[in-house]
Amino acid sequence: MHVWDIIYLGLVALGFSLACDTDEDCSLNGLCIDGTEGHQASERSGIMSKTCQCDPGWFGEDCGRLDLAPATRYTGYNYTNVTNPSYYGKYGNSSWGGQILQDTTDPTLFHLFTSQFSYGCGLSGWRPHSFIIRAESRNGPQGPYHFAETVAPAFRHNPYVFFSPADNKYLLYTIGVDAPKPEKCQSISYTKWPNNISVASSDSIHGPWTPFQMILSSDEPQSTNPAPWPLWSPEDPTSQVIMGVEGNAIFVSDRWNGEYKLMYTQRWNTSNYSPRWTEDPFFWRDKRGNWHTLTHWMIDLVEHDGQKWPRVGAHMYARSLTGPWHFKLQEAFNSTIAYTDGSVVTLKRRERPKVFFSDDGEMTPLYLINGVQDMNESSRSYTLIQPIGTAWKQYEEELGV
Repeated sequence: MHVWDIIYLGLVALGFSLACDTDEDCSLNGLCIDGTEGHQASERSGIMSKTCQCDPGWFGEDCGRLDLAPATRYTGYNYTNVTNPSYYGKYGNSSWGGQILQDTTDPTLFHLFTSQFSYGCGLSGWRPHSFIIRAESRNGPQGPYHFAETVAPAFRHNPYVFFSPADNKYLLYTIGVDAPKPEKCQSISYTKWPNNISVASSDSIHGPWTPFQMILSSDEPQSTNPAPWPLWSPEDPTSQVIMGVEGNAIFVSDRWNGEYKLMYTQRWNTSNYSPRWTEDPFFWRDKRGNWHTLTHWMIDLVEHDGQKWPRVGAHMYARSLTGPWHFKLQEAFNSTIAYTDGSVVTLKRRERPKVFFSDDGEMTPLYLINGVQDMNESSRSYTLIQPIGTAWKQYEEELGV
């Protein structure tokens, strides 16, 4: 092998790739580095003068894929085998996705807010059986998590929680409506129980929470599955909040419980189940001020007659909330999971992505959280948490877990 081939392979292994002109070519998950500034090897070899140097947690020629580490079995939140004489169904305490928060007063305590389905009815009965719970882990962000309390009764679904420095409150966004207790396992149409987006607040992560206030009606186009992000920063202590919704449209409000106005609609979401149709957005702003979203991407549903695996995750990015947004037709993550015990499993469903980041100002992705379903399952589901890259190891070592 030629010496420059060896150097090139080493650059790839270190997170460099072959072709970029701007940081957009690196998915804004890294920098397009001039080969004459410290990387003359690639230029002398005739390969390329610029390469992508990926941020930790991302890899690929364009830094567009999450660098997922092996997951540990029996972590996350999985109580699908729970039985109870009062249950209507056989699918235990199935759950769907969730969000991790570290306790501000006890850094070894982690909270998971997730949707759980009552009375053993499982994912297929998510409407009307979904309610919001808080679970806890003393084993680090991966868990396993154990039920702590019911936060909001059915019907509430898809929680998103964050602490608002501008308001000194925790804010909880969900979809759903106040509804009577379900009397059997069933599925109710959204035309009867709409996916209105509501928000509640609390001075403590342990509650109590204020009554939910509807902030976006289902009459608004694609108004479901909220993905809020506060615009507050130390340099700009604003109360403004942006909120992504289904299809990655973006709303903005001057305050968390104010009027949310449509700011931007993505060009590619013109019809349901088009090749670029997405759901379950998760928005964030990185350390450079760029914007990103991870979503559940329905590509195999379109191309393989309703199949829900393995290409399931997409990544979009922009320098500004109003674009231009970039959508590359490639997977950011898939539903094939490598475990620490050496096994590899392809899941039937892996949706509702959320990311837990480092708190050191670098916004390094540490863990990916999803709602998942094993192959051949019809309604049993649980919450999977998978480490990203390598920075999570030091994070857990410093926690002492």
